[in-house]
Amino acid sequence: MCTINKLGNCLLLILAISVGIMSCQKMERPALGNYPKDTNPPGGPLKFYAAMDGTNVDSIRANFGLNNDVSFAAGVSGDALQPNGDKNGFVSYPSANDFSNVSSFTISFWMNVTLAQKDSVHAEGVLAFANSNNFWSNVCIYADHESVTSDSMQLKFHFNAANNTDNWQAANYVGNKRWPKMYDGQWHLVTITYDASDSLFTAYRDGAQFDQMTMNPAIKFENSSQLIVAGFQEAVGIVDNYGDNSWMAGFPGLMDNIRLYGEALSAADVQSLYTNKQ
Repeated sequence: MCTINKLGNCLLLILAISVGIMSCQKMERPALGNYPKDTNPPGGPLKFYAAMDGTNVDSIRANFGLNNDVSFAAGVSGDALQPNGDKNGFVSYPSANDFSNVSSFTISFWMNVTLAQKDSVHAEGVLAFANSNNFWSNVCIYADHESVTSDSMQLKFHFNAANNTDNWQAANYVGNKRWPKMYDGQWHLVTITYDASDSLFTAYRDGAQFDQMTMNPAIKFENSSQLIVAGFQEAVGIVDNYGDNSWMAGFPGLMDNIRLYGEALSAADVQSLYTNKQ
């Protein structure tokens, strides 16, 4: 029994036992799209996450190769990657974990670029999921050059299809189809989803649906290798190199919170990413 003199010690013992029991309980899994950085468990819907917070730019299951020609700045949350826009400013990863095995997918990232940085000569590589047998890679996202001094962006998407053929359907964002106010120096969330069950592609700008179409031919990842951020796959010499492609350049703006999912997120999930600055 606890005496008055031993009451303090008894209370400490009871507290220690309670904490021990609680620590043995099963922890709940984080909500979709809300994994802390550096904790991507195999088999989950989030295949790859790069928070771009200084040197902690990648998930636990992928190494990163950081070129000396980039730095970090304030991001939409935490830090953000700040490439210099030339052909040396990019980040490359030897893989995107098991993203190459997916059929349906979501690619989501934040970008911030000013009108003064708009390039009228070069196409600016934003993100590439490499393909060793396709010049344009499995996924190639880039801002195409134009001389128009507008804050709208010709944001284009290339996808690999079966047998390394090309699908350019989502590269038609030109003229009045350009993405508005993308060169306004503000943070914007770009999210694209693909549902393999019906070949449905959906593009979202700042959490709201921007476009939707049925892909023909269907998207198929083949000969997958590196993931390149703020550049084309030519930055790391896959299939070709920058030396032979003078029209290419790296992305000159900021990039943050790059997420690759192995499923097509719902519109509500995409809106949640935007609302919560994920």
